[in-house]
Amino acid sequence: MLKIALLAMALVLTEIAATSAPADQYFGRFKISALRIRYEIPQIKKRYETHELTSEQAEHLMLLTEDALHQWAHLYPKDPWLPSTAYNMAGVYEELAGSTARDHAVALFVYVKSHFPTTSYARESRDALHRGVFTKPQPASTVAPAAAPSPSLTPSPTPSLTPSAAPSGSATPPPRPSAPPVKGGAFGPEHRRLYDD
Repeated sequence: MLKIALLAMALVLTEIAATSAPADQYFGRFKISALRIRYEIPQIKKRYETHELTSEQAEHLMLLTEDALHQWAHLYPKDPWLPSTAYNMAGVYEELAGSTARDHAVALFVYVKSHFPTTSYARESRDALHRGVFTKPQPASTVAPAAAPSPSLTPSPTPSLTPSAAPSGSATPPPRPSAPPVKGGAFGPEHRRLYDD
């Protein structure tokens, strides 16, 4: 009985070894291992969520990591780590802004659903596709500011030296000069009061 159990375990380990990528094999343009691919995905997500990376930077790193994932999947299509890795990668793409990220998320969900249909990741991928993967807008902090309006070609009226109307009983205070903008971004010191009331 023990011999049968050991033989069965040896067969399972042989099957896994034949289908799994070795830890010292490297994939993609940057030659990263399957373990590194699995490590990079949550790291990119964390750095994006903590605003260390913009959406564009995170997308760039994800595309490089996905390049390695595709080569890994091509060479070891039955690797048991592929469904979870591709599903997690799709989840990060789903959080990023833009249509490129959305398209990659959809493609990865479809890949997991079609290549690993009996896994829980396939079920989750089907659910994600069913609810829809939407294109997220660029965050306001990364959108380029609108251009300042160009000066008008119509001349402004020239002030007259003679008063146009008789002064009234209540005096209106003269307009206060505006201060020049202060450098510092959208939430910098220019939002402080420039004068006292």
